[in-house]
Amino acid sequence: MNLHKSSIIHALFSFTVLLAFAFPVNIQAIIQSNQNTKNTVDSVYTFVEKMPQYPGGEKEVIKFLSQTMRYPEEAVKKGDNGKVIVQFVVSKTGKVENAKVLRGVSPELDNEALRVIGLLPDWTPGEQNGEKVAVYRIIPVLFKKISPEDAWEVNEKTVVVIDNVKMPVNFNINILNIDKFSTVKVLKPFPDKVKSKIISKYGKQAENGVVILTSNKNEIRYSASDTTLNPVKDLDPNCQENLTLPTYPGGETKLLGYIADSIQYPFVAKRMNTEGKVYVQFEVDTLGKVSNARVIRAADYFLNKEAVRVVSTLPNWIPGSLCNKKLNFLVIVPVVFKLNLPVTVKKDWERNDKTVIMLDDARLPNTFQLEWLRYENLASYKVLEPTTKEVIKKLEHQYGHDAANGVILIGTGNKKTADK
Repeated sequence: MNLHKSSIIHALFSFTVLLAFAFPVNIQAIIQSNQNTKNTVDSVYTFVEKMPQYPGGEKEVIKFLSQTMRYPEEAVKKGDNGKVIVQFVVSKTGKVENAKVLRGVSPELDNEALRVIGLLPDWTPGEQNGEKVAVYRIIPVLFKKISPEDAWEVNEKTVVVIDNVKMPVNFNINILNIDKFSTVKVLKPFPDKVKSKIISKYGKQAENGVVILTSNKNEIRYSASDTTLNPVKDLDPNCQENLTLPTYPGGETKLLGYIADSIQYPFVAKRMNTEGKVYVQFEVDTLGKVSNARVIRAADYFLNKEAVRVVSTLPNWIPGSLCNKKLNFLVIVPVVFKLNLPVTVKKDWERNDKTVIMLDDARLPNTFQLEWLRYENLASYKVLEPTTKEVIKKLEHQYGHDAANGVILIGTGNKKTADK
C-alpha cells in the first residue's frame, strides 16, 4: 500500500503514464519513421539493438513522473483531460533532449507534460553496433479526472485496527507483513453517511479512513493458482462467488492432530535433541487427493524427510471449488517436531505478553505480535533486556512497571507518533 499522496490527488485528479516500449500502430503513424534505419538528418535512431533504459526501469519512470507532475489549475477549471503524446531524444550521453508534443490535448496539459519530461534524469543511452547513439523515445501521458473516492488512499493518518484493537495514532502500516493476516478490510470515508458511521465507531481520526486487519489464527495456507493448476480458459469469467477452500475431514484441528500422531521421530534427530518446525506444501486435486508434498521452509534434514512422509499419507480431502467447478489447490501446513526434554539450564530472557513494545515512542497494545512485522521496512529495532535490578529500575522509570518484562524499541524513521 502506498501511503504517500501526490499533489494531484490533493487536487482530486490523477494521471496514468503508459510507456510505449512496444509502439501501437497509430503512434508509429504519427512519427512516420523507418524502424530499421536512422534518421540521416539528425542521426537519431528510432530502434536500435540496445534501446535506452531509464535507471530502475519502467516503474521508476512512472514513479518520477507521478511525484513531479502538477495538474495545471487552469486545466482543472476547464475540465481538460486526455492523452498527451510526447516524443523526446535520449542522446548519446543519456540526456533527455528535444521533447515535443506529437499529439496534444490543451496548451496547459501539453506544457505540463513537456515540463516534466524535460526534468527526467539521465538514461542509459542506446547502442547500435557497439556504439552509443541517440534514440527517439515516446511516452503517452493520460490526464484523467477522478472522483474524490477514487483519489483517496490509505495514509499515515488512517486508523489501523488489528484483531479489534486500535493501534496508536499515525501507525505506519508499511511495517506490517500483510501475509501474516487472513483478512484486510479498508473503510473509505465516503460517502458522508459512511464517514459519519466510522467516525462514530472509531473516533474523529476515522475521517481519514480505517484499515481493519485480522491476523492468521493458524499457519495453514491455501491458494488456487489460475495458471499452472487451473488454466484461465477453464474458469468462468462471469463467476461472482468466493472460493470454497478444500476441507480436511473433521477440519483443521483434526488435520494437525493427524500430523502430530503420525510423526515417527527420526532416530538421529532424537539423539541430537533436534527440534523444529517444517513447512510443507502439497497439492489437493479436484478429487481431493494429496500429492507433490515438498518442504518450503526447512528445519533439519531428517525432520524435513519425516514431515514430507507424514503429509504424503494424508487421507483424501473434500476438494475446493469455484462456482460449482472443482479446482486444484496448494496447501501449506506446519509440521512441528517437539521433544519432551528436561530443563537442565536456566533459559535466557524471552519476550512475554507484558513486554513493552514501543513504535516511534508510542506504546503498542500488548496484543501486538512481533511476527506481524516486516523487518526490512524498519529503520531500527532494539531490545532492552531486564538483566539486573539496576537495569529494571531504569526501564521501569522510563517505560512503566511492565518494563520489568523487557522493552522492545521499534523505529520507522517517522517521529510523528511521538509528537502527537
